[in-house]
Amino acid sequence: MTEDERERLWRVRHELDAWPDFAPAQAALRKAFPVVSFTMLPTALVVDVSRHNAIAWDAVISCEMIGVYKPHAQAYATAARWMALDPAQILMVACHNFDLNAAHQAGFRTAFVRRPDEWGPEGPPDPKPNMACDFIEDGFEALMLRLLASR
Repeated sequence: MTEDERERLWRVRHELDAWPDFAPAQAALRKAFPVVSFTMLPTALVVDVSRHNAIAWDAVISCEMIGVYKPHAQAYATAARWMALDPAQILMVACHNFDLNAAHQAGFRTAFVRRPDEWGPEGPPDPKPNMACDFIEDGFEALMLRLLASR
């Protein structure tokens, strides 16, 4: 491979498409709640993918900013402190248990969104929530409707 081909291959992840139901649900939720990306991904990647998918966040908190990565408790505590919120005021939304389990242990509320295709044809390693989440939904639209109804 040439240097240009390697660079293009590496950069393609910055152009990934979001789940089709995510952007509309996120935009609706953002009208009612602060919506923050709290992620292990590099900040540049989140910015590029968000711009590619026309997703606007109230804030992006990348673990690279904190210097501690999820699922370490300090990452969750720092994100809550930066948002000036008690952890119990934050709802962590994810399709994987490791993040939700750690968020729950840090005092966050949790929402598990099922994404059976997240890991390809063999499915996710943990397709079912392995704890009592506050919300368990099959998609982001369903979660959005429940959260807006609970206001």
